[in-house]
Order: sequence, then C-alpha cells, then structure tokens
Amino acid sequence: MKLHWQNKESVESVLENKRLRTFLFEQGSLTYFIQNYCHGLFNIELISELWHQPMPDETDLLSLSSNEPAFIRRSLLKCDAQALVFARTVIPEKTLTGKNQRLTKLGEKPLGDILFNDETIYRTDMRYAKIPVNCKLHEEATKGLDIASELWGRQSLFYIEQQALLITELFLPAILECSKD
Repeated sequence: MKLHWQNKESVESVLENKRLRTFLFEQGSLTYFIQNYCHGLFNIELISELWHQPMPDETDLLSLSSNEPAFIRRSLLKCDAQALVFARTVIPEKTLTGKNQRLTKLGEKPLGDILFNDETIYRTDMRYAKIPVNCKLHEEATKGLDIASELWGRQSLFYIEQQALLITELFLPAILECSKD
C-alpha cells in the first residue's frame, strides 16, 4: 500500500488534536523532547538492527535499486514501559562508511544523540501521513500491542557526510497521555 505523505501545511489543516500536533511537528530530537515532556522513566526498546530489504517507498526515497538491502533499525520509544513512538531507520550501505559505521551498533542508545549533536548533519523537510491499519508499516509498529486505530507518522531524510538515511516515526496512542504537568 502506497502511503500519502504530505507537507506540514497540508496536515496542519486537518489534524485537530493539539497534543498530537505538539509531538508530530517537533523539529528537534524527538527522544530529547519526550524525555523532557513525559514524566517517568524513558527508555528505548530495540526491536531489531539488521540488513534487510527496505519497503518500496523507502527504496524510492533513498534512490536505492529495487533489490538493494539497507541497514534497518526498529525501536520503540517508551516512558514507564508504555510504548509511545515506533521508529524505523533505514540506512543505505553507502552511508555507512568511516565513522558512520557506529550507526549499526547503537543498540538502545538514541540515534538523535548523533544526529542532533553534529553540526554537519542536516535534515530536509519532514513529511507526514496517516497510517491506516491495513498497512505493513502499521502492522510493524503495533506488533504485540493492542492498537487497532490509524496512526500519524512522519518521515525525515537526514544527510550525514552527504549521504542519506531515512527515519520514520509512528506516534502510538499512549503519546497522548504524556504531560508536562
């Protein structure tokens, strides 16, 4: 299923939930933002880090050949054991040269610690989409969780040493329970 990714302006006009907008449109490190916004013990649960075939839209966005594998990291951002965000990072082999090989060994460390603390790394405009229940990405994000509703997600292309990596983040319903109060 091909997702309909849109720019921020298009989504702002249809997304009424202010709390969700706070997280969805955050421009800095989402990990850092959640740590400061949600009370409780924050952690990253690593689901997998492995070489695999990206989804077709990821292959297109990263300009990969149709059978080219990439390093894919899947994780959950959690607060007090409650899953808040599913993150999927796709890193082409050509991005993983030199010091960038460390991106394959993050484990439960936040990727944002690298991406947002290096002035040479930059992000292009984020794209947003509503992820339907019958979509492979939704299935991956909610595996083992009791979630039967559409989810909002965002995608970001980051460039590290002029090479791209793609991060897709899906916001799970529990994110709405987070509070600064």
